[in-house]
Amino acid sequence: MRRAAALALALLASREATAAELLPELSVHLEAARYEPTETDFHWSGWIGGGAGLVRAGGATAYFTADTETLLGEERRPFEANQVNYHLELGVRRPLGRVELAGFLHHVSRHAVDRAKPEAVDWNIVGLRAALRFPERSRLPGRAWLSAGRATLASRVGYRWELAAALEAEFLAGPRGRVYFRGGLRALGVDATSELARDGFVDASLEGGLRFPKAAGVVDAYVAYERRNDVFLLVAGRRSRALFGIRFALGDQPAFR
Repeated sequence: MRRAAALALALLASREATAAELLPELSVHLEAARYEPTETDFHWSGWIGGGAGLVRAGGATAYFTADTETLLGEERRPFEANQVNYHLELGVRRPLGRVELAGFLHHVSRHAVDRAKPEAVDWNIVGLRAALRFPERSRLPGRAWLSAGRATLASRVGYRWELAAALEAEFLAGPRGRVYFRGGLRALGVDATSELARDGFVDASLEGGLRFPKAAGVVDAYVAYERRNDVFLLVAGRRSRALFGIRFALGDQPAFR
């Protein structure tokens, strides 16, 4: 945690004295996807969120993002929300050429909807992230991310550390749209005494589809595969499934989900 704070201070430092800029950037996204196969608690997944650069000074930007992930099933009625997960992140980032470095605090809080949940299920990750943007005129323009962090809070889930990597590339670009690919891995170390009684694990995702640029944003229509652990709130569980979705986005989007 002290190292992340030290990095944040270093990113804010600059040899050139420049005036601070308030709210230099904004972003928003909306997404819906259907699972295949479906289960009673897992028919649809939805994301809505946004972010803002709070202040920019000396080439560094302090930022905040907030996302809500909602899972819908059909236990009691069609399109019934049964789980809501809140993702909040506060950090400082600074570009160094084509690489952007960031120190961050990422918080996740998971909640049941209209169901009993007698205890907290949440965690904090303090870490560092590097993002590399490929040249626009390269054969495969896109981005890559690498992140490493340590858990400072892990209620019930017992997480100790997190490593994540993702890659996104575009190809077959035309005047009306392009084809894109995205893949990601997320490894989590777990305390042996965790209440959910399971070992560390790796989540994986693959996504591909059509991307249509629209003014300052994009519209993505995609097919994806995910292998995800801890899909339930209070018991251990893993699912591998396909998703068919659509995404509307303005501005820069989260590296990891």
